[in-house]
Amino acid sequence: MTTFLVFGHHGQLAQALARQASSAGVTLKFMGSAEFNLENNLAQIPDLISKFSNCDGIINAAAYTNVDKAEHEDCLRAYALNVQAPSQMAKACRAQNLPFLHVSTDCVFSGDKTMPYTCQDQPNPVNFYGYTKLLGERAIAKIGGRSCVFRTSWVFSPQGKNFFTVMLNLGRTGNPIKAVNDQIGSPTYADDLACALLHAAQKMAKNPQMKHPQIVHIAGKGAPVSRYDFARAIFMAAGLPVNISPISSEAFGATAQRPAYCALDTADFEATFSYQLEEWRSGLKRAFSQSKDIS
Repeated sequence: MTTFLVFGHHGQLAQALARQASSAGVTLKFMGSAEFNLENNLAQIPDLISKFSNCDGIINAAAYTNVDKAEHEDCLRAYALNVQAPSQMAKACRAQNLPFLHVSTDCVFSGDKTMPYTCQDQPNPVNFYGYTKLLGERAIAKIGGRSCVFRTSWVFSPQGKNFFTVMLNLGRTGNPIKAVNDQIGSPTYADDLACALLHAAQKMAKNPQMKHPQIVHIAGKGAPVSRYDFARAIFMAAGLPVNISPISSEAFGATAQRPAYCALDTADFEATFSYQLEEWRSGLKRAFSQSKDIS
């Protein structure tokens, strides 16, 4: 059984990895902020990783993800967690010849396309969060070693704060809701992302000479969808009669700009790792069956 050290412990991806580890035949050791604060201990990351001599690789599920606060309030924190921390992890993994799986985002793209972004498309982020994630990707690529960046999109689960849980909480109030209809993406169920990452992790660990792209995409399959239509799908699955209407991004007035179109092409991941990703609507159904709050 392969063993991986996971940075991140209480986020929705880390929790999904914990749920799926046993069925994937993987042992995971989690390192959350309570055990090791990445932001405050950047220089100590390589020493920490070196102590886990029995690990077969590292998965980085930790990141700064508050897109709006990253824009002005938490620039330094976003840079530390999205650029400096993964850079240190990549250096440590290269020194020990360990596979390093780093999770990135669709927000590295501008959103100017009208077809799913491939791994070969040129990134051009429209917000600071996306910029830090792009810098993290580039730092990892420069360091080299057995690293691979896994971009994903619109991750949702019944745990934590994400679009799925926010919409459900709003829908249960009975009040009218407005959702953005000019942002298109690929919703990704956290447990589907976790299963795909664990599959890739095992492949990379068991095949040290494996050739793979520096960057691949993991996202929910099926037709890309707007935030508005994703919200409607959530309410329909929940059986909530919500009065929901579309609104433009400009009218919504978020602090940070979002890419208008950020659906991801997952062909490279599926071909490289011989893995068939799930459709996001299937993931939505499973998210409801997993949730303890939904009857």
